[in-house]
Amino acid sequence: YFFYFIYKNISILDNIKNFDIQAIALIILLKVINVKLLSNINLHILKYLDIKLTNAESLDLTVKNILGNLSSPLRLGSGYKLSYLKNRYDFKIKDFLVWHTFFGILNLFPLMLIFFMYATYFDVVLIVNNLIIIVGLVALFITFLYLIENDVVKQRFNFNFNFTFFSKNNLLIQTNNVLFFFSNSLIVFIILESLTVKISFFSALAYSFLSSFVNLLNVTPGNIGVKEGLIILFNQVHKISYLSIIITSFIERLASLIVLFCFQLYFKNKSEIF
Repeated sequence: YFFYFIYKNISILDNIKNFDIQAIALIILLKVINVKLLSNINLHILKYLDIKLTNAESLDLTVKNILGNLSSPLRLGSGYKLSYLKNRYDFKIKDFLVWHTFFGILNLFPLMLIFFMYATYFDVVLIVNNLIIIVGLVALFITFLYLIENDVVKQRFNFNFNFTFFSKNNLLIQTNNVLFFFSNSLIVFIILESLTVKISFFSALAYSFLSSFVNLLNVTPGNIGVKEGLIILFNQVHKISYLSIIITSFIERLASLIVLFCFQLYFKNKSEIF
């Protein structure tokens, strides 16, 4: 379908010639930083399972995890990650799934807060028109925090949570989470600007914000099609045309694959972990 789309809209490829070497280098650099930020998040989440990886080991595992999820459906990269850790550390698979699901949801709320604050400053109409949804999401966040600390809920579902929201470990996770969000938004902004699509940084921020929700469920390889469909569906929020979304998504994924394969080659030659 993608090749059919390109065939029918071949003129949009002409805009790719607008990319200069500085833009390409910056996109690649930001993608490298993104992988490192995700590795840091992985490193600190695993500490809740008493799994202490080295920085190099976490980076290698993160690269294989992302590459697997990007190239295969149903989060097979995460399956590899679980298998690798289970062979080396003693933990319950249920605890692994609970902690990763927990942070998958929790990490959305700081991004939501940043997005709404940014939207309030630059696009008040957007906030006013969706005030009920915003209040509902805030209420959901407060309920979520209450439930994870509730002893009755812990006993009912046999959760062994030892989590404090305002802790050094969680602060490091959320710091890397927010930096990843802004870094990814900057990548989208650079791509669109290079395609001579005049947008505000808020549009790129909204693009990344919507993408973060899709990552909770991986159905197709890298959620291809699902991610683009959701972003196109909410085009009234980010004001980016569907043509620009599809070509941006293609360039973004291509940059990810290039960086991941470079990491993979590096670890294949230098690392003795695997």
